[in-house]
Amino acid sequence: MNGPPEGESGLPALVARARELRAARDHPPAEYPVLLDATLAELDHAIEALRQAEDPPGPPRTPGAKAAPFKAMFDHLPWPVVLTDGQTVVRRLNRAAAALTGLHPGYAAGRPLAALLRPADRAALRAHTAAVAGGEGGRSLPVRLPGLPDGPLYATLTGIDAPGERGQDVLVVLAPAPGPRTAARTADRAEPSAVVRQAELTALLDRTARALLDREPSAAALGTVAGLLRDGLADWALLDLGPVDEPVRIAVHGPPAPEDAGLEKAFLRQDPRACPVAVEVMASGAAVVEQLTDDLDRLGADEAGAPLMARAEVTALLSLPLTAPDGTTVLGALTLLRAGAPFSLLEAGAAETAAGHMAVVARRGAVGGPGAR
Repeated sequence: MNGPPEGESGLPALVARARELRAARDHPPAEYPVLLDATLAELDHAIEALRQAEDPPGPPRTPGAKAAPFKAMFDHLPWPVVLTDGQTVVRRLNRAAAALTGLHPGYAAGRPLAALLRPADRAALRAHTAAVAGGEGGRSLPVRLPGLPDGPLYATLTGIDAPGERGQDVLVVLAPAPGPRTAARTADRAEPSAVVRQAELTALLDRTARALLDREPSAAALGTVAGLLRDGLADWALLDLGPVDEPVRIAVHGPPAPEDAGLEKAFLRQDPRACPVAVEVMASGAAVVEQLTDDLDRLGADEAGAPLMARAEVTALLSLPLTAPDGTTVLGALTLLRAGAPFSLLEAGAAETAAGHMAVVARRGAVGGPGAR
């Protein structure tokens, strides 16, 4: 692509054209192919702008000075853009990508981008990213984020020698498919401020405490609290009670209208001893937090042998022991699953507090029995 480097006058023009394309998503579906072609052309323009920012004309500069305009240009591109290595490990992502994925840039760095996708798309992204990093040319493919179920994103992959990085990296541009529903979903994914989220979590803990106080200590009361935690923190909540050698799955709470209609029953039928993360938590008494995880064995398998991690499209899990006030007796495990952004420290802390309250009630009601560890 010929033309001057993308400078102070060029970037605002690119942003303005991106805004026009976003507004055009309300057009009739028959016009979507034209809009998609225009979107891909703008993506090519953005990639070329980054290349020129990487190696601008003029006298040679130090490596640090060379990287500065690249970073500034990268961060302010109007498209969601992620820089990864050949294994999809994130080098950096810009503001638009952070808003789309729900990931904080500092947290995402060093973690695999593929783990954020639905399991069916992870292998494809890894294979194509490796090919681009190996010099086999750019390409595009549809990928799906669990939090954006209305349609796929289009990932455009291009090799780039980014300043400050060793070897060729891959620039991944994520373009939402045209359509007003996808636009609404993207807007909904904006992360609330820490203050707002703290207020929401305080209200959630108030609801869980009231649910425990309003009922006699029982497994049913604990199951109700697990449901409240699912509503406020996760896509799925699993509650296992009892000693580690004989635990019982007391409750399973999932989305109101899951895409996989049989998944809730599969979780309910599972013996907790066949759920590796629950066994680990109950045996050790230590919490497990796995963010952007793609280990399909962590939840075990259904009766047909299919990994439950894949069926639930889990990208992050938080499993907490229900530890009695004596600090050593474990009465069960609460496991929260997400198909989307990782758990924040605030969220993990709130879940740990709720699990502690649940353990007190479980102990008072002798839920879990005297043989609990």
